[in-house]
Amino acid sequence: MELGPVEVVVFALPGEGLDAAVLTELGALVAGGTVRILDAVLARRDEDGTLSVTELADAPSWDDLSGLVDHLEGLLAEDDIEELTSGLAAGSQGLVIAFENTWVVPLLTAVRGVGGSVLGEVAVADVVVQEIVDTVPDEEEDR
Repeated sequence: MELGPVEVVVFALPGEGLDAAVLTELGALVAGGTVRILDAVLARRDEDGTLSVTELADAPSWDDLSGLVDHLEGLLAEDDIEELTSGLAAGSQGLVIAFENTWVVPLLTAVRGVGGSVLGEVAVADVVVQEIVDTVPDEEEDR
């Protein structure tokens, strides 16, 4: 089975559950074949700074999201989760999701089919992209 690139994203979430709007968007991305959710865990940072990690299967209130996950065992390691959630504020929760970018699999297959290969991949955080958009002048506007 050909896999696409995998990204791990951490979302800091307000409240105790997953908002319906977020669940709807995740479901649409999965149903549309844009991504496949390979793993997801909940991370909670207690008031004293202690991090606790819960598998979705052990969190019944998250069953709707759990149904969207195709588990690829060993993808989210405890050390990685600790590092990725280091910015999670005390008393808050986060959702750590490993996404496969399934939209790119046909392109990867075509490139490899003609003897090509992927030389590298980089993910640029949305906040970095937004900062660039906000600070770099639009060349179209200068014309």
